[in-house]
Amino acid sequence: MGVQREPGQGVNWSNIAVGGIMNMFEVTTLGQPLEVLKTQMAANRQQTMLQAYKTVWSRGGVAGLYQGLIPWAWIEASTKGAVLVFAASEIEDRGMKAGLSPAVSGLLGGMGGGIAQAYATMGFTTCMKTAEITRHKTAATGVKPPSTFAVFMDIFRREGLAGVNKGVNAVAVRQCTNWGSRMGFARLAESSIRSVRGKSETDSLGAMDKILASSIGGALATWNQPIEVVRVEMQSMAKGAANANRPAKLTIFNTLSFIYKENGIKGLYRGVTPRIGLGIWQTICMVSFADYVKGACQQQDLFLSLLPHPTVQIMSSSAVPVVKPVNPLLAKYLVQLASHPLRTKAATAGVLQLLQEVLGSNFAGTPITRPPKNASAVSHLLASARIDGKALGMGVYGAFIAAPLSHYLMGILHKAFAGKTSPAAKIGMILANNLFIAPIQTATFLASMAVLNGAKSWAEIKKTVKGGFFSVIRVTWIASPILMVFAQKFVPVEMWVPFFNVVAFVLGTYMNAKVKLLRMAAAKKAERDLKDEAEKKSQAP
Repeated sequence: MGVQREPGQGVNWSNIAVGGIMNMFEVTTLGQPLEVLKTQMAANRQQTMLQAYKTVWSRGGVAGLYQGLIPWAWIEASTKGAVLVFAASEIEDRGMKAGLSPAVSGLLGGMGGGIAQAYATMGFTTCMKTAEITRHKTAATGVKPPSTFAVFMDIFRREGLAGVNKGVNAVAVRQCTNWGSRMGFARLAESSIRSVRGKSETDSLGAMDKILASSIGGALATWNQPIEVVRVEMQSMAKGAANANRPAKLTIFNTLSFIYKENGIKGLYRGVTPRIGLGIWQTICMVSFADYVKGACQQQDLFLSLLPHPTVQIMSSSAVPVVKPVNPLLAKYLVQLASHPLRTKAATAGVLQLLQEVLGSNFAGTPITRPPKNASAVSHLLASARIDGKALGMGVYGAFIAAPLSHYLMGILHKAFAGKTSPAAKIGMILANNLFIAPIQTATFLASMAVLNGAKSWAEIKKTVKGGFFSVIRVTWIASPILMVFAQKFVPVEMWVPFFNVVAFVLGTYMNAKVKLLRMAAAKKAERDLKDEAEKKSQAP
């Protein structure tokens, strides 16, 4: 599973990338529709599969099947997949070296990887994804449901981190048994297929044999469906007052008892049919298809060996530079950055700016502008994800304005201080960045935002820049010196672009969501004030 380690090689960090990529692929294809159906049936145990499908379809057709995909399912998939493949591969590899059978090694690797991903990432993201799916039941009563981010903030205010991670123990038990069973059964099936075909344990299987083994593992792993039903019940946002017998403070055991008393054995296995399909698809993606990604990574290593291979110099205690190669995926990015700097920066900035806007809108829960009912399924899906003209405009801004401007300004800065490593030179670099480069970038950003928000005259653009300039530059002046000192001390020069891109993306997404929340709060307050004023006028003699 994942990228295996060569003899004598240490921890293989490429497994993190393999896990994130494969889990993103899995959830974006068949995974999310099956997950939505499974959750609908587990949360509404009186529904048949056909009734659950009709209910989900009524929420927006195809878009209803992908409800919760962006951002929560993507965030969950990219993080949990990375943790799973990395942890499981390390444990499985050590099990094989210790002389354990492939099935036992796979079982232990899957169990360890499942527990690691549950406590590292899934308590929060699974809660949010389940809330996104189940909260829409409120809409059926005619009450407008809150945004997922509003649900998160409400839970966090009332119950803190324990509330946000409610059900994480059930998630950990589920993931431990899920991936332990899937990988254990899949490895056992692979061994059985090799035995039938007269192959040894070291012989590789064909694509169809690996898919068959993964399908067997995924299907047999659904024996733990009661744990999944318990997890959904514990995290459901729509059941608070639906049943007087439901325990106020849910634990794994009292939830299991409640479901059994209400629905019997059938209730504990409600939703098992779509989960069999989901388990098969997840195991195929994370076990079988991962081998093909591994092969692609190995080919990439061969390709990179023919090119100038980027390295990072780290100063040892004896002041002798130690040269270490970087991760192959990052290495290829750095090769592109060195060969085509402006093009690579433009593509990176465009994608990150678009994602900032989309994630900011989703986190803030901004109202969705629905396309006409006769619009294509793609239009409805994009609208559900809040990918609109503003988001595309942000992508254009990042690629064609922010990236070129930063490229040339930072190029001038680096040329001016090239080869200068004294404390005075480092301080001078920080001052030059804050006094000359930051103001230009801030003014350009605000002017671009004014245009994207509908400014049609120079006066409107000037007003926006003037009104927000010192608020934005103040944040830059506080954060920039800290980040610059950190980069000068710990980050190699060739890694500055990825480093500052990641930091800017995280901070930008946070600020984007915060601004949107403030605007919506101000709009609601203005609406309430107008309503109160109208009521006062109507009551006046």
